Amino acid sequence: MMYASKGILRYSPQLLGTASDKWWLILNCDAELGAYYRRLYEYHTHYCYKLQTPGWKDHVTVVRNEEPSAELKPLWFKYEGQEVEFKYEPVVNDNELHFWLEVECDFLLDLREELGLPRKPEFDLHVT
Repeated sequence: MMYASKGILRYSPQLLGTASDKWWLILNCDAELGAYYRRLYEYHTHYCYKLQTPGWKDHVTVVRNEEPSAELKPLWFKYEGQEVEFKYEPVVNDNELHFWLEVECDFLLDLREELGLPRKPEFDLHVT
């Protein structure tokens, strides 16, 4: 069963006090989504462990340092600030270092194609 949520597109996002990450595009998610799952993790570990909030807060990475071709660069920032709905699987995945929720969103994959990038990213869409 998938749940629905929404996020805001941010091109070339900035981490606190740093220059922009030029060819990154993220979907900022509702902070409560990540807070909920981090709290469950703390509960599950009897409050012995705590997960760090990602540098870009809770997000889905759409473009991961992939520079579009010169003729498609004018499309960069096209959807800046746009709200996008996505679906996520409420089961937490992990590799003992990172934790994520799998995401489905055709619009985000269409956006990658519009920028001339492969539809399927190196890492499947997921909430970090």
